[in-house]
Amino acid sequence: MGRNYFIYILSTIVVSLGGMVYTFAISYFILQETGSALYFSINTAIISIGAIIALPISGVMVDSMNRKKIVLSFEALSALTLLLLFLYIAIFGFNIYALFMITAVRSIITPVIFNAFDASMTQLFDKENIQKTLGKISMYKTTIMLLGPIIAGVIYGFLTLQSMILVFFIMQLISLFSNFFLKFSEQKFEAVNERESFGNWFKNFWDKIGFGYRFILQSDVLKHLLMLSAVINAVGAASFSVLPDTIMIKELKFTPPQVGIVNTIFVVGALVGSLLLLKRKITNPLNVVKYAFIVVAVFLLSFTLPVYVEMNTFISMAYIGLIGLSMALVFQFISIPMSSYMQKTIPDEYKGRVFSINGTLGMILMPIGTIFYGALYEKGIYFPVNLFSSIIILAVVFLTLKPFIVAKSAIEYTQ
Repeated sequence: MGRNYFIYILSTIVVSLGGMVYTFAISYFILQETGSALYFSINTAIISIGAIIALPISGVMVDSMNRKKIVLSFEALSALTLLLLFLYIAIFGFNIYALFMITAVRSIITPVIFNAFDASMTQLFDKENIQKTLGKISMYKTTIMLLGPIIAGVIYGFLTLQSMILVFFIMQLISLFSNFFLKFSEQKFEAVNERESFGNWFKNFWDKIGFGYRFILQSDVLKHLLMLSAVINAVGAASFSVLPDTIMIKELKFTPPQVGIVNTIFVVGALVGSLLLLKRKITNPLNVVKYAFIVVAVFLLSFTLPVYVEMNTFISMAYIGLIGLSMALVFQFISIPMSSYMQKTIPDEYKGRVFSINGTLGMILMPIGTIFYGALYEKGIYFPVNLFSSIIILAVVFLTLKPFIVAKSAIEYTQ
């Protein structure tokens, strides 16, 4: 796969694993030190708010500046925030407001790094094999999701919060150093006019955001795809993020180890999905996405069966684990083909803004959907809510991924 692939995977593994160690340590420490779920939720909310603010800014930045310099600069800033937090705790001890401040700064830094990498995939890797590359990257990330919490939990038992921050700081430095050796192909920038120059891109920030939205609206396929992505985040993804744990903990009274086992099975499904996509080259990605969503709608409808049909604990665990594994597997047949299509068809000079707009829409709508579903599930309304969700998913899929849209996308993808 080449030097870029191995450097990128090393960086991904190091940062993702370090991030899990850091997040686990901060979350556990807040609850342990303050005993306040409110402080914990505030820290989580800050992350979401920072990302919503940062994504539109990062889209313009990524399309207007050298992406390698953006990655290296913001990774250096990320390492600096960890060093400052480490020194603050060493000198003054734990302070929740200092932690909130660092969280706020990092919530803006991290999305810029991710968006720069997302927009650079075809600069780093062979465009014609992007689906296979994305599949392999997804496989590694999923493996980290599977092992990360276990490793973080073990490390937390032996190290202090300060030591775990130092561990993540070292990991961030390793990633920063390795990314110096990434080779980016030549980057295309959006054409400038007399009123707008590269030097004053920030002054024309809203114009550049507008150009990104107009580019999306002028593309029949992309416009429908982002509409689909936004609605599904608010319905399917939001429901799936709340439903399993609610059923397992509230209705079926699973113990924490049992919940952990079932959630691990879900992650295995995502890993299997990534492996399957490595073996098959897709020529019509949105057709795969369409049928995958239909399958998701069916699985979502069947998820609630253990609530209404009496089963022993083992059978309930097996059933929920199997359905969750299947849904996680099918989700890979949505995310990877969709990402492959966008990577191959969006011009390089617009990728940063398109990816940031897509991410912003999802981040705005998904919390709303999560609260909505959480309130309904709290009242014990499961099957009717999931029936509604399945109908919405099917309706939106058939309205957005019409035959002429799917056919047009296939032509664009293979050009």
